[in-house]
Amino acid sequence: MHDVVVVGGGVIGLSIAREVAAHGRSVLVLDRGTSGESASWAAAGLLAPQSEAQQSDSFFRLCTASLRMYRAWTDHLREQTGVDSEYVDCGLLYIASSQEELAVLRHRIEWQRAEGFAADLLTPEDVGKLEPLLTAPIAGAVWMPWEHHVTPRRLLKALRAACTARGVEIRSGRRVQEVLRSGDRVDAVRAGGERIPAGCVVVASGVWSSEIAGLHPQIPVHPRKGQILSLAMQGQCLRRMIRWQHAYFVPRRDGELIVGATDEEAGFDRSLTPAGIGGLLSQAQQLSSHTASYPIVEMWTGLRPATPDGLPVLGQAGLEGLLYATGHYRNGILLAPITASIVATLVDGRTPDLPLKAYAPSRF
Repeated sequence: MHDVVVVGGGVIGLSIAREVAAHGRSVLVLDRGTSGESASWAAAGLLAPQSEAQQSDSFFRLCTASLRMYRAWTDHLREQTGVDSEYVDCGLLYIASSQEELAVLRHRIEWQRAEGFAADLLTPEDVGKLEPLLTAPIAGAVWMPWEHHVTPRRLLKALRAACTARGVEIRSGRRVQEVLRSGDRVDAVRAGGERIPAGCVVVASGVWSSEIAGLHPQIPVHPRKGQILSLAMQGQCLRRMIRWQHAYFVPRRDGELIVGATDEEAGFDRSLTPAGIGGLLSQAQQLSSHTASYPIVEMWTGLRPATPDGLPVLGQAGLEGLLYATGHYRNGILLAPITASIVATLVDGRTPDLPLKAYAPSRF
């Protein structure tokens, strides 16, 4: 019997497995499909809590706490495995094209500065000096130097290698249908026709979490489809992450430019659509007309695990030995280090430093 069975082999599940194994536990990861089916594989890799947050609350503090862990976390992964997750601290420009949009950004600057975060208001001339390839109407912008990014597919590769190095067993193509229990305690999972004993079970299977029978409580996680694409920059390149209206740019070290992303209620449909991809291409060309000549490298979709209140599900409820780490929606990559730390603390029977009430499974 393994001490811990982690259900889910995306960035969240692998991060948890690696951290728990470091505490001397035997860990098994059950991954239902190929890496290309996970939200982690499809993500753009933004580590950008300031540009996402509308207000200061416990979730913003959770995100920023995870961001503070990120550089050392990815450095350690690289040292352990030789795989570079491409952590880049390039900062982010949030562009406003109207005075109304700029007023919203000004309000964001005020409360973020009050909390000690760096955020500077820029004029259109300032923006032009930083990113001369932008051609959208610019009323002003906010420069957020502490917003960073990684390359998720490389992060997944690093985490799998790190898990293997720590003795974690990973079984791919193993769909968990049910969590089994003895009395009020979890004692196994059922995957296919096999009963797999477990001292503790961690549900980290993203959009597939709600299909697992035997959970107490059941979690209303549902998929939010994201279409995304990448372009090959040529000649002079964009150097910083950029947000504008409903689009964003993430420039990679190798000259690839990520353009994202739609956010659709489409069930488990993973198809690319003219409306989705066409809308992204249109916004990219409005933001920078230079992108019109960039070759398309790739187009893909991902399914983000969303909850009714938009917050992740973290912690224990119902059954002893059953832990939840799912529903991270748009922030799975960002929240991986802090989630792994929280779950490892709970597995050890200790209380995490950060309050988890807002993310409790029992809220559903």
